[in-house]
Amino acid sequence: MRKSTLPLFALAGMLFVGGCCLFRQPDPAENFTVHKVYGDYMVLQRGRPIKISGTAEPGKAVKVTIDDNSTVATADENGEWIATLPAMEPGGPYTVTVTGKDDKGVAFEDVLIGEVWMCSGQSNMEMPVSSAGQFWRVLGHEREVANANYPQIRLYNTAARKSVAPMGPVKEIAGPGWVVCSPDTVGPFSAAGYFFGRQIHQDLKVPVGLINSSWGGTPIESWISEQGYRSAGRTKELLQIDAIKMSPEEFQKAAAELRAKSEKEFSDWEKRFFSTYAAESAAAADWKNADFNDSDWQEAEVPGVLPGDYDGVGWYRATVNIPEAWAGKALVLKLGTVDDCDEAYFNGEKIGATGTDTKQYWSAERAYPIAGDMVKPGKAVIAVRVIDMFATGGILGPKVSLALQDDPKTAINLAGKWKYKIEFKVDLAKIGARPEPPDSVSIGSDSPFFPSTLYNSMIAPWTVYPIRGAIWYQGEANAGAYVDYMTLHPLLIADWRERWNNPDLAFIFVQLAPFEAHRPENRLPDNFWKSREPEDPSWARLREVQTATLKVPNTGMAVCIDAGDHSDIHPANKQVVGFRLAREAERICYGREEVSAGPLYDKMEIEGNRIRIYFTNVGSGLKTKNGPMVQSFAIAGKDGKFVWANAKIDGDTVVVWSDQVKEPVAARYAWANYPGNPNLFNEEGFPASPFRTDQPDYLLK
Repeated sequence: MRKSTLPLFALAGMLFVGGCCLFRQPDPAENFTVHKVYGDYMVLQRGRPIKISGTAEPGKAVKVTIDDNSTVATADENGEWIATLPAMEPGGPYTVTVTGKDDKGVAFEDVLIGEVWMCSGQSNMEMPVSSAGQFWRVLGHEREVANANYPQIRLYNTAARKSVAPMGPVKEIAGPGWVVCSPDTVGPFSAAGYFFGRQIHQDLKVPVGLINSSWGGTPIESWISEQGYRSAGRTKELLQIDAIKMSPEEFQKAAAELRAKSEKEFSDWEKRFFSTYAAESAAAADWKNADFNDSDWQEAEVPGVLPGDYDGVGWYRATVNIPEAWAGKALVLKLGTVDDCDEAYFNGEKIGATGTDTKQYWSAERAYPIAGDMVKPGKAVIAVRVIDMFATGGILGPKVSLALQDDPKTAINLAGKWKYKIEFKVDLAKIGARPEPPDSVSIGSDSPFFPSTLYNSMIAPWTVYPIRGAIWYQGEANAGAYVDYMTLHPLLIADWRERWNNPDLAFIFVQLAPFEAHRPENRLPDNFWKSREPEDPSWARLREVQTATLKVPNTGMAVCIDAGDHSDIHPANKQVVGFRLAREAERICYGREEVSAGPLYDKMEIEGNRIRIYFTNVGSGLKTKNGPMVQSFAIAGKDGKFVWANAKIDGDTVVVWSDQVKEPVAARYAWANYPGNPNLFNEEGFPASPFRTDQPDYLLK
């Protein structure tokens, strides 16, 4: 068929009569814009219909052209237009033109067709290839920057600090625009994102576009849309979102109803917390007394988190020498903050307590008065019963405020070594996960932690821009709420797929790396973990939830349990993160058949006094690093007490045992914030994911 030589606008605007179809193309737009997600140097997704969008006068049209493809798009009643052009193969560079009346318009130069990925999450995704920070730096960052000559990789750094939008989705993105990857441009970009994109580019030999929309410290709630919360019936987040749209009277009523419900749920749970372990508490009744023999107790650094990172109750004891000058004087015991609650004793007498009836009890400063008639010269014992109900806890200080004093100028500093012992550890399978405290909804709507606000400002504008998938590095901010994350993580994935109108959108996430305490200036000893007993921390449970999310189709996970830093929440080895993310992307999206991740727990069998563990993703076989035996395994009998275990590879399985456990019922692997030496891998070099065989019911099945 011979092509028409008439201009596209003229051809589309012709009028046909006399039995033929009758239509008229709207007039070309005199004033129009193109959304800011488009620009020079951009990469458009290959193999998918190409969409270019913007604004114009309602009912007016623009013409969009790429290479030999052109189309006309008409603005709707809201002034929004979307032009859809045929899918294209990788290549370029091309020029994209958008024209209106009198062929006036804009042109985007050096446009490539290739693979486009969204990179999002909190600080470990935000962490740049290069930075001036003393610790906020990537392994070999100077070399990486110098070698970043990849003209077919294009980067877009979505601005964060200007992007808070609580009222609803915005149309325009904030950011400096697309740039060509080079030593001059790569430094501020996400390191995990860059190393991921570089691997994809090198393996596929196609252009790659990377969009970084991340913000340090933010919870997953900030990145889910209001529509997503409504689809899931999430009362707490919807109350916050709706509150900024309500009248004061409507809000007060809704808040009162929610608070009453929350108060009852929390009160019932708190009663179970203590009543379930009444026998253990009774056995610890004498621990407050001055003459109690604590010689067999362990030592712990104060201020500091509870050793073992568990939910439950632990006691601290310190002995001080009261000077003669203080005899009969009223004193004050200052502990700084204690997370979560506490009871304080001086020579066996209770001098104060902070419970859940105190507003924001976990961050309230403790200052307990001691009556003068209790103060006698010589030895005195301070005992503090610390009650940890959620995430990490302990006497947190700071050091300068941890003191026993008679006035502001005279004090005994209490920072240092205290005696420590556990009263009881909570089994959440018995009492349930802690509900949200009634006053926990207190974040202002102008905060990046407000539900949906970062989706609105940093994700929503991109949903008009077709992408292959998203990589996600987040979870640290939600580690204490791992049960809720099991709902929120799949919700985020479903929400983004709905917003992009792409049910197959790939979603690949990083499992939390090992980490103990953020103290890069005063690092823990590298062998600190060797004297530790098995524990059940929140970070391990969050990793378990992330693993369970693999049940969602078209998802992948980069396990990095071998690549963390015990004293820095921002591990420097982002290269391995990017590589493992890329291998999972290639499996899901690009037909890679080789093994792309490490062994995953499948099932267990009890064989006498041993447990045999079976895995998927074994690949060419199992192997260990750093020694012949598998490390980081623990085992428990019917009493539920875990002890360190022996473990060895037997074919494609691992056999676990301990002479202390004659009738085992459960095993755990790398089940710690920082497991130390998790050395189980497959032959392809990917680490096994941490797991426990005693899995809870809330996991995605």
